[in-house]
Amino acid sequence: MNNRLFLVLAVAGLAGCTTEARVAAFRDTEVQLEAVRAEAWVNCSARLDCDRLWGLTKTYVAQHSTTPIRRADETVIETSEPHTYGAVYVWATRTTDDSGASTIRLKGMCRGMYRADGDPGWLYRTCAEQIRAVEMNFRPFIGASS
Repeated sequence: MNNRLFLVLAVAGLAGCTTEARVAAFRDTEVQLEAVRAEAWVNCSARLDCDRLWGLTKTYVAQHSTTPIRRADETVIETSEPHTYGAVYVWATRTTDDSGASTIRLKGMCRGMYRADGDPGWLYRTCAEQIRAVEMNFRPFIGASS
């Protein structure tokens, strides 16, 4: 009887440690993603330069999204949401002020990354790695310095 109780307590303890480790890993990955996302933008001031960077952004989105661009205008580049899970799709926005200066932001997303309750989905790690790479390589692609 004591052996069974010990076994149950040991398994419960290991499960608790595993859950804590999983939560800590999720939290660390979210922090890393937020840091990369905070750098996935560029400012430009001259209209001609901003138009050039927006064109490069459209090329980058087309090359790094698993789905085609469904809408692209002066303020947004949207791709379709993929039907398959674990597939990254990319969007970009451009906000321009009265002087013509713009901020271009890129955002990677991945179907299956999160569950409906906001907890990590079964493809979280795969999605996070892909999004991190897409967002981290955006600035170098368009020739922006850090």
